[in-house]
Amino acid sequence: MKFHKLKSNIFKILDKLPNKIGYYIYHQLQKKSFLKIEDKIYANQNSYEKIKYILRKNDLSLENNNILEIGSGWLPLMPYILKINENINIIYTYDINKHYNNKRILMVHSYFKTHDFELKKSNGLYLPDFIKYNPKQNLVNSKLPKNVKLYFSRFVLEHVTPEDLDNMHRKLFDHMEEDAAILHLISPSDHRAYSDSSLSYYDFLKYSQSEWDNIQTKFDYHNRLRLPQYIDIFEKIGFKILYLEYDKVSNNSKKYEDYKKLKIHSDYVKFNEEQLLAGSINILLRKPAATKK
Repeated sequence: MKFHKLKSNIFKILDKLPNKIGYYIYHQLQKKSFLKIEDKIYANQNSYEKIKYILRKNDLSLENNNILEIGSGWLPLMPYILKINENINIIYTYDINKHYNNKRILMVHSYFKTHDFELKKSNGLYLPDFIKYNPKQNLVNSKLPKNVKLYFSRFVLEHVTPEDLDNMHRKLFDHMEEDAAILHLISPSDHRAYSDSSLSYYDFLKYSQSEWDNIQTKFDYHNRLRLPQYIDIFEKIGFKILYLEYDKVSNNSKKYEDYKKLKIHSDYVKFNEEQLLAGSINILLRKPAATKK
């Protein structure tokens, strides 16, 4: 059995269990991926370099400013990296799940021990003062902090429904203060291909929505939105795009060769190849000056 099918079958079994049991088993399986924290630090450091490049290119500084992270994930790596490299003031981090635990926090803290951040207990977790963790909270329904310079996400938006994406950004548009910005790093490819080389990075584009919904679960949800769909959501709300970049696929690459073997579903024929294949989308948003409060 192909690895992606085995993984999907496991998620389907977990999806049928009561939430408490399903998530518990899912968390136990995920623990194995934290054995090599160096790999995760390397990946987050690469993302930080991209964030730094985009911010510098647009004359944005995070020094002594507050930022808000959309999607805390399992480890507070990006908060530590941003504090060390950008000297941020506070990072408010929000997630609809609660994945942080003291063992994983200590793992990260020990790696950065030379910086001597003091840990303090808050809601059962030991975190440095500059991290304000807000688990089990949907941004749309949350009272957000003021004086935030940057709202950012790293490989989160692809896991959010189009409806929630729209609602989230309408909330941010109304809440954002003058000179604040939003930066998203988006991974629009089929994530199953990262762990199974037999799959194309665009394999999921061959399915109808109902077929895809029958494959995915709450544990591996992917909205499959393509570049123009993200842009459409942001621009309809009123955001101005300050910066946009994305990976383009060479016609001579294996990625393109694998893509050409697929029969793309009719839902996606309205997009040209560049729009369909756009990968690693990085986009910086801001409210037009006339709409700032």
